[in-house]
Amino acid sequence: MRGTQRRRGPRATALSGALITALALTLAGVPVVPAAATGTATGSTTGTDAEAARAAAERAGARAREVHDALERQRAAARTAAVAAVRAEEDARRQRTAAHSASGDGARRARALYMGPAGGLGATDAYALVRSLLSGTDPAAALRARDLSGERALTAGGRATAAVGTEAAARAAAAAAASAEADRAAVDGVAALRELAARSDLLAQALQQAQEHLAALDADAARLRAAEEAERALAAAREVAAAAATSAAAATTGVRAGSAPADYADLYARAATTCPGMRPALLQAVGQVESGHGRDVGPSSAGAIGPMQFMPATFAAYGVDGDGDGDTDARDPADAVFSAARYLCANGAGAGRGGESGALFRYNRADWYVVMVQRIADEIDAA
Repeated sequence: MRGTQRRRGPRATALSGALITALALTLAGVPVVPAAATGTATGSTTGTDAEAARAAAERAGARAREVHDALERQRAAARTAAVAAVRAEEDARRQRTAAHSASGDGARRARALYMGPAGGLGATDAYALVRSLLSGTDPAAALRARDLSGERALTAGGRATAAVGTEAAARAAAAAAASAEADRAAVDGVAALRELAARSDLLAQALQQAQEHLAALDADAARLRAAEEAERALAAAREVAAAAATSAAAATTGVRAGSAPADYADLYARAATTCPGMRPALLQAVGQVESGHGRDVGPSSAGAIGPMQFMPATFAAYGVDGDGDGDTDARDPADAVFSAARYLCANGAGAGRGGESGALFRYNRADWYVVMVQRIADEIDAA
C-alpha cells in the first residue's frame, strides 16, 4: 500500500540564459565557425558576418523561448498528474477506513441479537420466548426464527461491507492508475531534462565559439581601421616630405660653389689626405654648406656646434685633435675639419661617388643635402 503524502514529479530546474541561448543556436541551425579558422577580414566582410551572426542569434532566441515554454507545460502536466494521484490515494484510504467501520457495525448488530441485558437475550427475544411457552408454541422455533434473523443481519452487513470494499478497491485501482500515469509523466519529464542537460555543454561550447568568432571579427575590423588610418597618415607624411624636398631642392639650386679662406682651404686639403680616395673639394663643400667656413658655428636648432656642425655625441665618438694642441674641441676649426674627414671616411667617403653619397647621407639625412654638397664639390673641382 502506498504511504500518505507521497509525491513524485519532475523537479523544476531553471536553465541559465546562456544554456537556453546555446540550445537555440543549434536548433535554429546557426553555423558556428571557430575563431581560429578565421583570417584577416576586410571591412565589408566583417560587417556582413557580424550582422548575420546577430540575426541568427535573434532567431535562435525566439526558438529557445518556444522550447522553454514547451518544457514548462510538460512540467506543469506532470505536477498536476502527481497531485491527482495523491488525492486518489487519499480517497481510497478513506473508503477503506469507512469499510472497516461498516464491517464493525454489522458485527456489533449481530452480537446484539444474541446478547442483551436479560440473561444473554435481548428484551424482545426474551419476551417472544416466554410468549411461546405460555401459548404452547415450540420454543425451538422461536430460537430458530431469531437465528434466521441474525443470519440475515450478518448477510446484509457482509454485503454492505463487500460493496464498500468493492468501491474502495475500484477507487484504489483508479488511484494506482493515476499514480502510474503521473510516474510515467515524471519519468518522461526527467528524461527530457536529462537529454537537454546532456546537450547543454556542447551547445554552450558552440555559443562560446560563436562569441569568440564575433570578437575576432570585431578585432579584425579594429585592426583594419587602424591600418587604414596609419596608411592615410603615412601618405600625408610622404606628401609633406615630398613637398619639403621639392622646396629644399628649389632653394638649393641657386647655391653655387664659393672660395674658401686660405686657412680653411689648407685644413680641407691636409684633412683629406687622412682618408685615401677622399676629395678635398668634398670637405670644402661640407664646410661651405654647414657654416660658410666658420661664419656660423651655431649651435643650431638641433644642437649642432662648430664649423662642421657636429652633434656633441657624434663628436665625442669621432673627434680628432687636428692642430695637436692636446685639446679636442668641436668649435676649433682644425679639430672640426679633421674630425669631419674621419667621420666621412668611416662611412665610405673615399670609395667613389657612391661612397660619398652614403657618407653624406649619414652626415645629414636628406637627399637634397647629398645632391647639393656633391654638386658644389664638382663645381669646386671644375674651377
